[in-house]
Amino acid sequence: MKKLIFSVLAFAAVMVSCSSNEDLAGVASVSGSTSASVATYVAENYPATKIVATTASGSMVTATLNTGETLSFTKAGSFVSYSNNSSKGLVADSLIVSDSITTDSVGRPHHRGGHKGHGGMGRPGEGPGSDSMSVGYQRHFENEIALDSLPTVINDYILANYAGNVVIHAERDTICQGAVIEVLVCVTTQEPIKLVFDAAGAYLYKAERIHYTDVPAEISAAVNANYSTFKVKNRAEKFTLTDGTLQYKVFIQSKQVRKSVTFNVDGTVSCEK
Repeated sequence: MKKLIFSVLAFAAVMVSCSSNEDLAGVASVSGSTSASVATYVAENYPATKIVATTASGSMVTATLNTGETLSFTKAGSFVSYSNNSSKGLVADSLIVSDSITTDSVGRPHHRGGHKGHGGMGRPGEGPGSDSMSVGYQRHFENEIALDSLPTVINDYILANYAGNVVIHAERDTICQGAVIEVLVCVTTQEPIKLVFDAAGAYLYKAERIHYTDVPAEISAAVNANYSTFKVKNRAEKFTLTDGTLQYKVFIQSKQVRKSVTFNVDGTVSCEK
């Protein structure tokens, strides 16, 4: 019986780890089937993000993305609502991921949290709006940039061109054109616009989330012709370059191989990663 239970738990863990979003941060109170459903939804509809925490409260489950955006689901894993950090602005840098202890498929504990975030603002888990009794770390992962340390040239561009918008996330990335800084700005509860700058802070283009069904027919035809073995994610991105030229990024996956392909409007490939 013990071997059977172990096998079932191990299988569930494998299914979650092989789901479309491998960065799901599990919480003990969130079941494996719900976690898998949430991970799949995020991977399909927010493919450029990562899940950094999931929490269960009452009949709801909340997934927090590395961008600070949050998605609410039922305990069955059905999507309910979306929200972002527009009300917090720069305070979003003080968001924390609460310390948690979860177990893996064989019952070994995994401990998360317990170090200072960017700038060392107080003890772990403390910051504006946080519970002083909580333990955790401030929300800076991998390539993220503290919102209050963006280059002046980028802040000036946003102030001049996106007055009224709030910066909710920033990170460094590498695209086919080289190293870039990506900044998410939004108003109220709308999904953010991504502004992309080169390493020196010069503006390159904006990216907006769209549904894949809204890309030009030339692009969907190119995907069908050249990536027929790949499954296309539900959401894509529309780029508007400084000269008004449009490009579209499509997210595709075949088993464990994931790609993002940027197309020109005529269906030719501009960049593949």
